[in-house]
Amino acid sequence: MTREMQIMNNSIGIEIRSLRTRQGMSQENISSLLVSQSAISKIENGKYIPNVNVLESVASKLGVPVEHFLSLNNHYNNDFIETTYEIIEQLSLTEAYEELYNITTKTIKYGQSVSLPSWFRNYVLIHQIFSEFQCNKKDAKSAFTNLKSLVNSLSIEHSIQTKLHLYLGILHSHVKAFSYSNTIDYFKKSLTFVEGIKGKNTYLHKKTLKIHILYQKVLIELHYHHYDAALNDIKEGLQLSKTYACTAYVGQFLYFKGLCLEKKGKSKKDVLINYQYGHLFANFIDSPFKKLLLDKLSSGKENSYESFR
Repeated sequence: MTREMQIMNNSIGIEIRSLRTRQGMSQENISSLLVSQSAISKIENGKYIPNVNVLESVASKLGVPVEHFLSLNNHYNNDFIETTYEIIEQLSLTEAYEELYNITTKTIKYGQSVSLPSWFRNYVLIHQIFSEFQCNKKDAKSAFTNLKSLVNSLSIEHSIQTKLHLYLGILHSHVKAFSYSNTIDYFKKSLTFVEGIKGKNTYLHKKTLKIHILYQKVLIELHYHHYDAALNDIKEGLQLSKTYACTAYVGQFLYFKGLCLEKKGKSKKDVLINYQYGHLFANFIDSPFKKLLLDKLSSGKENSYESFR
């Protein structure tokens, strides 16, 4: 079973078994692509409690609303918080916004019947608001206003402040007549807060998140032709990527570096070598940037990065 969330008792597993047997259904009958028969067995025996996506699938098979199961528990344990946190971080870093919206929305709904800690509620809410914008469910100005209203009420918890200021920066850049310097200030604050994140297995995650923030900051700097600032952040992003063996943004950074050098009128040789190495990395991880890089290499045509904002 993927992304299981453990809670304090087995009331959900007991209820699933009860409903299933009353309807004459086997464990296989209520399994799906999200949850296997063996995972159903573990749920019923109290070894795992499913996450909200899996629970929704099981509920639909049994013909009951998912709320029927969510109302059975009013406690949580740290595994639930930690696992959900890791899922949200991964989805946000990979920009899987539809899935991020779904899981944050369901977690908020789940929180109506479970007393979750306030910092975690706020953390989930921040990601839901931003994913609403990315999924075209809310415009940039509305999303920015909603996040901005949370600034003074949120705790100093660094994982929250890091994401809050990152998302404020991105949203601010999409609001008409925004201030470039104010937008960059949000990214700078995010980079400051990320260093203070503490907790289990966070060291490498902090570095990956920092690379992601630098990548988003470079997008803004490029769009407003601040090429020297972009080159400085690209250099830092590439160094961090090398140090921590993170290839996710290498192709993009090299494409951006080539674009900066091209705009600054540097030699064709210096420009092309960045596009060549960038294409190598982008092709390796099947990044959408590989087409832009291939266009640069094959025709020398200038392509705007605008489609990736």
